[in-house]
Amino acid sequence: MTPELAYFLKINVAIALFYAFYRLFFHKDTFFHWRRMALLCFFTISLLYPLLNIQGWIKAHEPMVAMADLYATILLPEQLVTPTQETVINWQEVIMQFAKIIYWSGMLLLTARFFVQLGSIIRLHFQCSKSNIQGVRVHLLKKETGPFSFFHWIFIHPQSHTESEISEIITHEETHARQYHSVDVLFSEIMCIFCWFNPFIWLMKREVRGNLEYMADHRVLETGHDSKSYQYHLLGLAHHKAAANLSNSFNV
Repeated sequence: MTPELAYFLKINVAIALFYAFYRLFFHKDTFFHWRRMALLCFFTISLLYPLLNIQGWIKAHEPMVAMADLYATILLPEQLVTPTQETVINWQEVIMQFAKIIYWSGMLLLTARFFVQLGSIIRLHFQCSKSNIQGVRVHLLKKETGPFSFFHWIFIHPQSHTESEISEIITHEETHARQYHSVDVLFSEIMCIFCWFNPFIWLMKREVRGNLEYMADHRVLETGHDSKSYQYHLLGLAHHKAAANLSNSFNV
């Protein structure tokens, strides 16, 4: 096993373990800012911990090395190399090459999808007219699609909403913009591109997106908006198609 493959496998194992830990200890609490920090730390630790030279630390402690040698000498059986192993190794190489082709193909497709979505947001930024609504600069969508934000760009179709609904949307999307939620979205998307075959990375991405929406919803209710009317507003927009999946969509 090459060092690169070992590093890659360690990352994916760590993601699976961290997701299980998150579901066990964080899933049902309402400390949304702590949950956000925990999810970002899980991604970061998964990337960094395989770089630690644990073998070098073990070799520096001679008693541990002696114990490992004693264990290998007494308890482990000797491995006899037979001619049939050459065929097995050849099959392993074929399987590895096939797995590499599948992995790189999936990664290239997801990378292309990522840049297409990013390009669609940038294109909307230049195509949409700008206006100030309730003191906030927004991009006016030409079609009836769900409102969303990307960093400090807020997109909305004002004709589809009442004054109170626009106020809720502005508060919601401003929260995403001020707290830089798009950084979390992009980070989780990039992790999904590189670890796309791991189902736990997609579950982690869903948790990241959901937690960001909880944070924005919580801010809307903190400003005094009625919770019942806000819920109906969200339900009313549930069928609206998002203009871009990379964005923070109001109707999630």
